[in-house]
Amino acid sequence: MENSQNHSAAAANKELVRSFYQRLFVDWDLAVVEQVVHPQFRSHDWAPDSASGPQGFMDFYAGVRSAFPDSHYEVDDLIAEGDRVVVRWRMLGTHQGEFYGIPPTGGSISLDGIAIYRVANGRLMERWVVYDMHGLIQQVKAHSANL
Repeated sequence: MENSQNHSAAAANKELVRSFYQRLFVDWDLAVVEQVVHPQFRSHDWAPDSASGPQGFMDFYAGVRSAFPDSHYEVDDLIAEGDRVVVRWRMLGTHQGEFYGIPPTGGSISLDGIAIYRVANGRLMERWVVYDMHGLIQQVKAHSANL
C-alpha cells in the first residue's frame, strides 16, 4: 500500500509541475505563482538576499521577461519520485531587452537547464536549478557582434 501511495503522490507532484510550467512558462499566467509557490519557497539559484516565496519568483522572472519578453519553456523530460520532480527544460526567446549590460540584439536564444523541485502538500517548497548561463551569454554576445 505504501508503494502505491508514494507512486500516486509522485504522479500528483509531476502533474502539478507539468501544469505549472504550462501555465507560467508558456502562457505567462502569473496567478499560478500565488496558487502553487509556497510563501517560504526558496530557489537555490537565486542570490542569497533575494525575496523568497511568490514575490521572489515573480521578481526573478520579471528580469528574464525584461530581456526576453517572448520567452517560453519547452519541457523535454519530467521525472518524479517521492516529493521531488525533475524537469529538463529549454527556454527559447528573442533578446529584446538589456541582458548583463548588453543592449537588445533581436537575436534568438536557447537556454537548456534542469530543475529539481521539492513539493509538499501540493505547493512548490524549494528548487535547485542548473543551466548554461555561459552559453546564453555567448549567444547574446555573438548576436551583438553582428550588429
